[in-house]
Amino acid sequence: MPARGLYTEAARLRRLSWLRSVTRSALDSLQHTRLDADKLTGNIEGLVGAVEIPVGVAGPLLFRGTNVQGEVYAPMATTEGALVSSATRGALAVTMAGGADTHVVSQAMTRAPVFAFSRLAGAGRFASAVLQHLGDLRTAVRQVSGHAVLLSIEPVVLGRTVHLRFRYTTGDAAGQNMTTACTWHACQWILEQSHLVADDELESFMIEGNTSGDKKASAQAVAEGRGIRVAADCLLPTGVVERVLRTTPDELVTGYQHITAGAVHSGVLGSHANTANIVAAIFAATGQDIACVHESGVGQFILERTPEGVYASMTLPGLALGTVGGGTHLPTQHELLEMMGCTGQGSAARLAEIIAGFALALDLSTVSAAVSGHFASAHERLGRNRPPRRDDAEDQVPTVTELVES
Repeated sequence: MPARGLYTEAARLRRLSWLRSVTRSALDSLQHTRLDADKLTGNIEGLVGAVEIPVGVAGPLLFRGTNVQGEVYAPMATTEGALVSSATRGALAVTMAGGADTHVVSQAMTRAPVFAFSRLAGAGRFASAVLQHLGDLRTAVRQVSGHAVLLSIEPVVLGRTVHLRFRYTTGDAAGQNMTTACTWHACQWILEQSHLVADDELESFMIEGNTSGDKKASAQAVAEGRGIRVAADCLLPTGVVERVLRTTPDELVTGYQHITAGAVHSGVLGSHANTANIVAAIFAATGQDIACVHESGVGQFILERTPEGVYASMTLPGLALGTVGGGTHLPTQHELLEMMGCTGQGSAARLAEIIAGFALALDLSTVSAAVSGHFASAHERLGRNRPPRRDDAEDQVPTVTELVES
């Protein structure tokens, strides 16, 4: 590949021309991009172009959260028809019910290096001794980053290996790269301490032993959280359920019980209808690490029958997201973060609450559509690649005015 390692528009076009020649493909859609090649040094290698994803706007959704209050519109980058419409319907129901209460419970990013010893005895001694040096490790971390704060270390002994789980807070950054660098330097300090790792006992060291849950859905992350743990809830009166969601409280809760039982039987982590849809769509629109959808898409959706209607909540145990770093600096992604008020200090918590609120709204709409028999017909209207009929021009989501008049 020509111009390897060069971040200029001329280098991009050289690589694109080369790719056309070796694949014998026109690749005309890659010829032009609005992105500045010289600003992508930390985002991609071998740049040849950009893929455009349609962005729709769902909402408004009324929030009464710890970090977000008032009505919010959420950008969703997706090619799945009916997603934005369904999220908007759910948002309308929650808003008419008085809004969603949201709260960030905790934030922590993990990295878990592994130390392999010759025998179990060496591993056991290391696991006990390293806990006494948390202060020294915090000093090593501060030399690398002023944003990462080392909360704790937890040794996990597996035979003759020790997986050392580092837990950090990372401010408004998602923190995967930050914690990798911090953990690497902390481990270099460990490796220099002969009383911790004797040469005749330590066989190898690796920066990640796969117990952190990075980019993987895991029961550990569900229980302990990795990223931002956030929750949202609301109370839906019977009238809102019937007029907006087009079902009844009893039918809605019964449908929820069915999908929960199915999730348990199938061994699904969490229990929800389609949380990953919201996470992926907002992640793509705001420059998040898309691979983190796997761990971030786990959710616990709860519906309970009340005398007045339905209580609904959504807990997302591990949103690996940030409002600085990664792709958040790209022009469109940054503008969409600004649109939601998700720039500046404390904005990662605000973004997490917005995602939780819309995840709650979408699951309410999706389960309602399934129990009322509208799920397939909505996707027939909005999710197929065919010219729309005149009556398809609107998403057929009732407006507040229409509901009041009815």
